[in-house]
Amino acid sequence: MAGSSACPRGMEVVTAGSARCSKSRSWRDTSRRARVGAGLAAVLALVAVAAIGGCSDTTGSTTTPKGPATGTPSGVASISGSTKATAVLSAGANASTSGSAAASKSPSARASASAHASSPDSDDESSGSAGASFAPKATGVLPPTTGTGSRLPGEPNPSLTPGALNPAVTQATIGSTICVSGWTATIRPSSSYTTGLKVQQIGQYGYSNTSTSAYEEDHLISLELGGAPADPRNLWPEPYTISLADGRSTGAHTKDGFETKLKTQVCKGTITLAQAQNEIGDHWVHFYYAIPLSLSTPTPAPTSKPTPKPTAKPTPKPTAKPTTKPVTISVQITSLPASIGHGANATMQARTSPGATCSASVTYHSGTVSSAAGLKTTPVAGSSGIVSWTWKVGSSTKPGSSTATVTCSLGGHSASKSKTFVVT
Repeated sequence: MAGSSACPRGMEVVTAGSARCSKSRSWRDTSRRARVGAGLAAVLALVAVAAIGGCSDTTGSTTTPKGPATGTPSGVASISGSTKATAVLSAGANASTSGSAAASKSPSARASASAHASSPDSDDESSGSAGASFAPKATGVLPPTTGTGSRLPGEPNPSLTPGALNPAVTQATIGSTICVSGWTATIRPSSSYTTGLKVQQIGQYGYSNTSTSAYEEDHLISLELGGAPADPRNLWPEPYTISLADGRSTGAHTKDGFETKLKTQVCKGTITLAQAQNEIGDHWVHFYYAIPLSLSTPTPAPTSKPTPKPTAKPTPKPTAKPTTKPVTISVQITSLPASIGHGANATMQARTSPGATCSASVTYHSGTVSSAAGLKTTPVAGSSGIVSWTWKVGSSTKPGSSTATVTCSLGGHSASKSKTFVVT
């Protein structure tokens, strides 16, 4: 091996006339430039990750931005963390290759940007600065009431958050306001405004969990449905995690999805703006799950019920016993011959009370009481009250004035009647 022609490509003879070969100067310069480029690519990748993290992650008490209806606040944090990790790994991998072009082609950087991209019309509190048209002291218009049904979990207290409307948004202006992509960004309040209001309202709502990260400072009537941006009556700390008794979610992300659905229907003309505002108001859970207002279950915290005072039972009035009419009985001898001869038959008739039992006796002039068989009967008076006896006067009966007596009894009462006749 003599001269440089004896060395392999990219190598050169160290000393003229020597057989020793070494890497050429041009190869060393190219390698140095590649290492510098890789280092710069790694630095740029780390700067990009820091910038993306600053845009996506909230600071202090600012709430996690809204996600899809089925997402959770922790889901956003996990995306952000994984994106950072991927970017760092990509930068490290690119550092081992030559040139900055490889780092600029990293798919992880593009995935990070798209994962945090939010809809230009989303109604969240992730924006650090206020929209160009935001008016912090503007008040809205109270919406019509949606009924008197009881609150369900996830619905606001209507006395604290009745909702408020943006007077600039009407059915006639939706084509130039809410149905224009990006319009809500121009009126959205700053995070400093919503965060301060959130802290205040968490106390007003009496939440046991006072961590601001557990709530989204949400517009009850969302900006994309014509809600007032700055009116505190339209903003409230909405829990991220809350559900009905059967497990159906009623948290902030569920409401976000409902808002988007209603806005789409309004802009397509399938429902009116007023109908959408009514459904997203203080009874939004009722409308979202089609729960009639009259069948909802109240959600206020249980309070001890006062012990009812015993009510005095009314003293029953004594029932009047039916009064029985006093039994009256009377006897009247209606038929008796004035004179009766020896050995003749005599008939006596009397009238008394129906049902009375009667007996008869005859006392002759001599004082003897007749023992005739006809006087031993005891007839019972029928409905006419008539009773009678027939007997034979003995042939030995002494003549003279005699007395016939009729005695009748009924219900423990009795009456008698006497009449005289002459035995001849």
